[in-house]
Amino acid sequence: MWRFAMTEGRGKTKTTRREVLKLAGAAAIGAAGAATLGAPRVRAAGSGNTIAMYFNPQRVLDTRGTPKIGGGTETVVGPYVVPGGTFHWSDYYGIIGNLTATSWNGPGWLSVRPGGTTFDPSTAVSNVNFAGSFNGWPNFFICRFGIPTGVGVSDGTFIVHSGGAATNFIVDLFGFLGPDG
Repeated sequence: MWRFAMTEGRGKTKTTRREVLKLAGAAAIGAAGAATLGAPRVRAAGSGNTIAMYFNPQRVLDTRGTPKIGGGTETVVGPYVVPGGTFHWSDYYGIIGNLTATSWNGPGWLSVRPGGTTFDPSTAVSNVNFAGSFNGWPNFFICRFGIPTGVGVSDGTFIVHSGGAATNFIVDLFGFLGPDG
């Protein structure tokens, strides 16, 4: 049984931070599940924007068969074609996808950030860490697209930065972050 409030004396209730976080997590999982089961759009909690989800992930980039990137090398990715139509960079804020490192030469990492931004090692995150003899190492990511190039929401690009050993990578598209519509 879910318990969202605690009693704090005669007739008073106090909601704890932990229970609020549980409720928020359950709502996020429910929204993601509804999207997976066929809801075409899910409102991103508190953002006023929607997540345009697609039923079947689409491979939008596979660098296998091309030179590996590594040691601070970057690749600008995008803009994309929306499944079933044409991508309009002014329609979306960001991407929901999966980034997979594959065919690496040693230990390393991949980082994703919006297009048009500069890599800053002091604030950079690692979206995928890879090492060992596996065939691939995937991780789910959400990234805002680059800044608008004119009138619009974004430029439709993001950057994959590689640190450490050289690797190839794959990007699979699950959905776009977009305005209400």
